[in-house]
Amino acid sequence: MGTDEEALRLRKLQQYNLLDTPREDAFDRITRLVTAVLNVPIAAVTLVDRDRQWFKSEYGLNLAETPREQSFCAHAMLGQEPMVVRDAVLDPRFASNPLVRGRPDIRFYVGVPLRAADGTPLGALCGIDTRPRDIEQRELDILGDLANLTMEQLELRLLATRDGLTGALRRIPFLACAGRDLALAQGQGNPLACLMIDADNFKTINDEWGHAIGDEVLVRLVAAIRSELRPADTLGRFGGEEFCVFLPDTGLAGALQLAERVRRAVAAIRLPLADGEVGVTASIGAAEIEPADTTPGDLIQRADAALYDAKNLGRNRVAA
Repeated sequence: MGTDEEALRLRKLQQYNLLDTPREDAFDRITRLVTAVLNVPIAAVTLVDRDRQWFKSEYGLNLAETPREQSFCAHAMLGQEPMVVRDAVLDPRFASNPLVRGRPDIRFYVGVPLRAADGTPLGALCGIDTRPRDIEQRELDILGDLANLTMEQLELRLLATRDGLTGALRRIPFLACAGRDLALAQGQGNPLACLMIDADNFKTINDEWGHAIGDEVLVRLVAAIRSELRPADTLGRFGGEEFCVFLPDTGLAGALQLAERVRRAVAAIRLPLADGEVGVTASIGAAEIEPADTTPGDLIQRADAALYDAKNLGRNRVAA
């Protein structure tokens, strides 16, 4: 995968908010089924991070993670079909792999990619044996079904990370993604910007038209924001009508230009009613990364201060 594709993949993986979480029986049942169906001593649900392969569930490995460069699943997740290695010692990709030459003595491997709904590869469901062997199509079909069940569980976790009304990320998973963006920007010396967006006079909309109309206004507002964002940008809901956006590879000037486009898109919202229509505007604060920033909160705090400047200057405007 190219650098940009890998960055998007890692951002998608982070949104699931699963890395380094405790074991769960829903996934452990799947790995137990894999060992029973394939008659193998080892099975795992793996998520492939930037530098490591992390096991959401494993049976027979007694490991939490391994380096990515040793990962069979990092290869398997990139394919469209199951990856079968009948004898790793004879496969030039893996013959010198420490996991083949030493414990757990991998000889046979089969892995089915785990992909998000948009096709983004996340990891693999795999079965492993310590002796060379073959695999029947019937077994591959069952492993594919179990991989689908695994993705259903992963998607349920993803739903839990998103706001039920607008689809924006909830605060905690958003901050996890923002933390990765900050680390990547600092590590690579790239720019990073943040927008804080607040719907103006939203309480008045709720009071005059009711919460159902207010909810629909928020749905339209988020759709307007998304219409101006790139796939690499991350949107989170911070409060009732307050949203935050992280913009990788974007300096302050670019953030201000995007913020102005978002402001115009929001101002164009018209929600028709039986006796008129409802519109909404937004105030937006922008900030960019500084060398002293250590957490996403540092950047968010400056964008939030700029947001209040926009409010104090009369609303429906952008400030930095």
